Amino acid sequence: MSSTRKLFSILMLLISIMCLYYVSSNPEKTVLYVANLIRKYNQKNIKIPEKSYNHRTYLYKTVSETDNFIPKNKEDIKKIYYTVLNNGWENFTFYCDTEYTTCIDDVSEVANDEKDSFIALINNYVSPYNAYTKYNTLISDNYEISLSVQKLYSNDEIANIDIIIDDILKKYKITKENYTIKDVEKIHDYLINNIKYDDDYKKGDENTISNKANGALINKKALCSGYTDAFALFLDRLNIPNFKVTSEEHVWNVVYLNKKWVHIDVTWDDDEVNKNNNRNFFMINTNKLLQLDKKEHNFNQSLYLELN
Repeated sequence: MSSTRKLFSILMLLISIMCLYYVSSNPEKTVLYVANLIRKYNQKNIKIPEKSYNHRTYLYKTVSETDNFIPKNKEDIKKIYYTVLNNGWENFTFYCDTEYTTCIDDVSEVANDEKDSFIALINNYVSPYNAYTKYNTLISDNYEISLSVQKLYSNDEIANIDIIIDDILKKYKITKENYTIKDVEKIHDYLINNIKYDDDYKKGDENTISNKANGALINKKALCSGYTDAFALFLDRLNIPNFKVTSEEHVWNVVYLNKKWVHIDVTWDDDEVNKNNNRNFFMINTNKLLQLDKKEHNFNQSLYLELN
């Protein structure tokens, strides 16, 4: 064996001995170091799914998307949750930054789906087609966060609803290139003239799917959520910025028209609910809304920055 090879072998032996000594004397640091290496490797391999065609591009104040999936603070985490839902991704995995020591605690807080939580709020800012019935968060030991979404609407339901929306827009000759306020009013009127509020749903008859847009547009029966989803889908088709507002007892639409955000409550404009006054809740501001009703429309205004 040449002297060079002998020296190399001795050097490698010494390095090995030093490594073993370091590992045995600093096990916690070693585990942390290895974990960080694994996390950094995984972070470079985050898989970005394709966007769904229901992806909204509206610029909201309350929520915003991100292309940075290695969060460094709680706001970054919120942006990731909204991005996943708005893009229609059913599964997504991201990793916390190695120096973000409170990441797991912050993820747990953001994912907490209690009243007025962020997760519940973002459901109002995405297409009804991308809305969730369950938004699950799985946290692993190596700071890997896996999100899974159970959607409210199936692909078959979406296809059936789209056919109806296309037919109605074609009938009224409404397109996203030339729509007017009058056209929005026509859609509003179509819904209140063709849908009946489903009182039976409250009594346990859930076969009517009245809580969803297909209940409103196919079965012609709806709760406020069915009215609101149906109207939102028409607005999205015309590329009109909109979101939903929820109170403890009710849900309705907010729409960006004439360069301002206004409330439109199709349910309460339905003549079966509102005694034939079917324009009371069409394009009104928050003050007017609460003047008309302070009970069911009493919502947490601080959550919706567009309305502040």
